[in-house]
Amino acid sequence: MNAKLYALLFLVAVLACDSPTEETVYEDDNPKTSDEEIILHKETSYWLGYEGVIPCADCQGIRMELKLENNPDKTEQAYELTETYLETQDGDRVFHQSGQIEISYGIDGEPNVFVINLLDENLRPNYRFIQDSEGKLHLLDQNGQRIQSDLNYTLEKK
Repeated sequence: MNAKLYALLFLVAVLACDSPTEETVYEDDNPKTSDEEIILHKETSYWLGYEGVIPCADCQGIRMELKLENNPDKTEQAYELTETYLETQDGDRVFHQSGQIEISYGIDGEPNVFVINLLDENLRPNYRFIQDSEGKLHLLDQNGQRIQSDLNYTLEKK
């Protein structure tokens, strides 16, 4: 029995003395990072702004101005939305709302898209947007699907 114990200890000692693997780190003298990549790696809180005019049934359009919070220290991110109904019978009408953002991924047929849900006071999605590769936000319908229309439902980064 002692022979087995000595053999086991010898094996453990041999394996423990294995020399460490050398690690090579490549450092590029001219790293090529875009402004977008730099923004995504900030360590402080900041707001991203988006705006656009979407169609309206009984006015000239709805100007949406959306600000999304990005704060690495918070688990719950906020939004502020200003909707201006343009040229209604009573003139321009402005509505403000704010709340929390919920991020999810995928809609029917597009499992990898980035979805931004603006939650109401009851934490239910009020508006949903998907973000495209250019950073634009596209409004989704009430069922969370792309709006099939030739009209503009896009908010662009300010």
